[in-house]
Amino acid sequence: MPSTTPTPATDTDRLRTAARFVRSQDTTALLSSLLPGLDDGRTRTLANRCRFSHAALLIFPPDPRTLHAQLAACGLPVDERVIPVPSVVVRDRLAARHRRAARELDVRILRPSAPGPHGTHRTVEVFVLLVPPGSDLTEVADHERARDHEAHLAFEVDDPDPSVLRGVHATLVQHGAIPEGGGYNPHEDGTVFYFVAPGHAHGGYRRLELYAHGDHRDLLTAAP
Repeated sequence: MPSTTPTPATDTDRLRTAARFVRSQDTTALLSSLLPGLDDGRTRTLANRCRFSHAALLIFPPDPRTLHAQLAACGLPVDERVIPVPSVVVRDRLAARHRRAARELDVRILRPSAPGPHGTHRTVEVFVLLVPPGSDLTEVADHERARDHEAHLAFEVDDPDPSVLRGVHATLVQHGAIPEGGGYNPHEDGTVFYFVAPGHAHGGYRRLELYAHGDHRDLLTAAP
């Protein structure tokens, strides 16, 4: 009897799904679907404070050439001359989950453009950990592909004034988002706030991110 076990999605499949999602979403409609109980007025207010900026995932190509071919297959442009910046936050989360030294995990970030409706600037945030054939990181890659721990939807606060950022954070929590830490990446001078999405995952994404330029670790520490 043939096996009914589904074939795991490839990294290219996962990239294509993320790109399709990013290109199709409206910020206000997405916030409304993610936050049960948020009325129309507060949804519009929140959408004026932050905008849907990207969907993210972690992939494990064997080498840079394969990575660029995967991106191209999904219509995601990337300048091969640009060296991806390190991802401190995801590297540290990955190290903690798999009890690895952070120095063993060279996680990088690429943000190829995936314009939204009406040409809205958006990206697919691609975290990359190279895993060549036979690498001792193969088990890590298999685990992460199956569980998609780093997959998330992100909203960027355009004016990261502390009071605005605090207000956006409070609204998410009041409507069911559960804070899950975050961190500051000095390589790009940006702070991320992670949440577990309330209710049912939207489009398969179980996590949310707020992103703000600058160092806001004081707010991250003070947040509930």
